[in-house]
Amino acid sequence: MKALVVYGTRGGATKGIADEIAKALEEQGYAATVKNARETKGINVNEFDLIVVGSSIWATKWKRDAANFLKRNAKALEDKKVALFASGLSGGDPSQREYGMKTYLEKVAEKYPSIKPISMGLFGGYVDFNSPNLIARIMGMAMKGELEKKGVDVSKPYDARDLPAVRKWALELAEKAKQASN
Repeated sequence: MKALVVYGTRGGATKGIADEIAKALEEQGYAATVKNARETKGINVNEFDLIVVGSSIWATKWKRDAANFLKRNAKALEDKKVALFASGLSGGDPSQREYGMKTYLEKVAEKYPSIKPISMGLFGGYVDFNSPNLIARIMGMAMKGELEKKGVDVSKPYDARDLPAVRKWALELAEKAKQASN
């Protein structure tokens, strides 16, 4: 069994989530390939049994490269086992999880109705308040006050990724994918 894990990221934190997903899938017998969405042109999705596509959230949107991967491969993915994931601060906040699922995953899935995800996962993200990227720094500063109110130490980057939760989701995904094959 082969799995392709595609991720879109701005600063690299979503790659860590994609790597954790791939590691869990490999433990379940998949040969997993992890690819940045920017590097997926020419990949034949028909060579894979399971395709996992995810993105960091930037200004309430998926990264363009990840969305373009879905758009470019929508026809081929309609007969595939597909899972979607997103990472952003709402993914790390249980009170925001439902909003995040509807906004970041269900809306993306609705854009590609021929793709029927067997699972969707929303995970916490990462914010560097001193990012070298000006726009990322401005966005981080805009969130800083709200995070401080929640007790977050904003003197250092805030990492809301929960890798054990990512792993649990990926293990459950592997089981769903195997059941869908039977």
